[in-house]
Amino acid sequence: MATNAADLSLDFRQAMRRVASTVNVITVCVGGEPMGITATAMSSLSLDPPSLLICINRTASLHSPMEDVSHFCVNVLHRSQQDIARMFADRSQQALRFASGWEVDCDRPPRLADAQAAILCRRIRHFPYGTHSIFIGEVEEVKAREDVDPLVYVDGRYGGAA
Repeated sequence: MATNAADLSLDFRQAMRRVASTVNVITVCVGGEPMGITATAMSSLSLDPPSLLICINRTASLHSPMEDVSHFCVNVLHRSQQDIARMFADRSQQALRFASGWEVDCDRPPRLADAQAAILCRRIRHFPYGTHSIFIGEVEEVKAREDVDPLVYVDGRYGGAA
């Protein structure tokens, strides 16, 4: 059992490595430019009204723009889309991120055409907490693939749900 804050933080990190999470790419448009990051901290919040929450590290490139945008899109990745997850997690590949497979017009946040699901949200609120901020979005539109095989992340590796 942890006896100090550093040990508790390490123990908590190890515990979270054992929690499988669906991999998502969160997207916005800012000043006509598409932006996005890979994220696993997403959860449904309510069915009435349909809403979800996402958590973004305050040091992430998307954090500051998220505070001001009206809408964001949660693109839930399919098991076959590990390359997209890696690309959006790697800042050196920023120029390639929206090159193909995306619907980008910047009237709305970019949507991955063949995502497991794409959830367009109107940003309602955000709350800073610790190293992250919690953003709440009210769902305005959902598009989903017929097959259900989401990309998951557990113990530092990508895989499938089955």
